[in-house]
Amino acid sequence: MRTTHVTRIAAASAAALAALTLCSAPAAAAARAGDICLYSGRNYTGASWCWNPGNGYVDVPPALHDNVASFRAGANGCFINWIQVPNRKETRVVRDGDYRSVYDNDFGGKIDAVAPTC
Repeated sequence: MRTTHVTRIAAASAAALAALTLCSAPAAAAARAGDICLYSGRNYTGASWCWNPGNGYVDVPPALHDNVASFRAGANGCFINWIQVPNRKETRVVRDGDYRSVYDNDFGGKIDAVAPTC
């Protein structure tokens, strides 16, 4: 009886580990071609949001405002940081194929919006 119980626990643990491994794969794998996807966590984890250049200029969602820790680009675009005084913008060109697994220590900590061009 004890062996059967231990075997069931081991099998359940293995199944749970397999499911956890599957769920923890980078969300970037699900991104559609033609989108730029932003993530609040490093290595494409955390809250995510994907933008398509066909949507034009868009402010990033609150969870990602000044909080982009990684990104993957499947399209060209522009990251924008609005500077209140003296009312100007700082930009970074993003090209199809660009990615950064760690971006919060760079311009990712400043992103306010995305646009098709700078």
